[in-house]
Amino acid sequence: MNAKYVLMSASLAVLVGCQSTQWEKPAAIPREEGLFRCQIHRGGGAKAKPDNSLETFLWCWGHGMAPEADARLTKDGVAIAMHDDNFKRIGRGISPEFATKKIKDLTWDEIKDIDTGSYLGPEYASTRIATMESVFAAMKGRPERLLYVDEKGAPPELIAELANRFGVIEQVYYTSSNWRLIPRWRKIAPKGRSMVWLGNFPRDNSPENVAKTEAFVQKRLDEMAATGFNGIDQVQIHVRTDLKRDDPFCPSTPFLKRAVELLHKYGVSAQTVTWTEGTNKDVYRKLWDLGFDHFTTDYPETLFEVADGIRSGSFK
Repeated sequence: MNAKYVLMSASLAVLVGCQSTQWEKPAAIPREEGLFRCQIHRGGGAKAKPDNSLETFLWCWGHGMAPEADARLTKDGVAIAMHDDNFKRIGRGISPEFATKKIKDLTWDEIKDIDTGSYLGPEYASTRIATMESVFAAMKGRPERLLYVDEKGAPPELIAELANRFGVIEQVYYTSSNWRLIPRWRKIAPKGRSMVWLGNFPRDNSPENVAKTEAFVQKRLDEMAATGFNGIDQVQIHVRTDLKRDDPFCPSTPFLKRAVELLHKYGVSAQTVTWTEGTNKDVYRKLWDLGFDHFTTDYPETLFEVADGIRSGSFK
């Protein structure tokens, strides 16, 4: 462990000891207003904006949405926003050999000037990697700017220390597919937020795959319900959509409705993502009618229009 991280851990211990250990779920708000908690995958979605850049995050916040930041750690202990574990997909101006090196084996000085935007077009050539410190600084004093942090190597203790330093811990959702990690986050960040995502990726919506997907999701819902969903603010359910079928969803429509009702019973907000029909507004309408409170998407422009329509009452 490097000296920088040891120092941060020590300061965090003092900080945690000084703050309240009482966790509270967010106050209930109208669903239409709660759409600001919608999440944009990797900040820029599939191809709308460069992954995990500060400019992309500002774009999301400007449209009233919350970006996702994938938090990794460099060799010398700098927390950065980066989805992939190397630069092969998004890095430009570097050698093929360098592009395959792992983030964890590179220092901040080695990567800070890499072009991470041109993979989407020359207009993004000035894009560079964002440090988590710079992201939290952009959130300071702006409570409407929420952030979903998907921890990919930068430990939750470090994320909590940085968020607390800038006074934005209540704006940060720690996210994981493993609900058992949430108590660890709650212990160090009682004023922070959390989301558990339940991802399952069946190849089709056959009855067999629907049954398997429902069994997977139900098992985890039952496990969390046994604890009263302790420490969990949101649960995200991945949905595969096939519009050729009478019931377009996997898990099925009745299952999703029951799942949302269960979450709401425990005061947990329900989020969903359709990973096969993210550009179809009608799919969002169907999911909204099932009671989901928020969406995640790889197609932010579509979601911006959907959210605006819901808020204005024109999304019928």
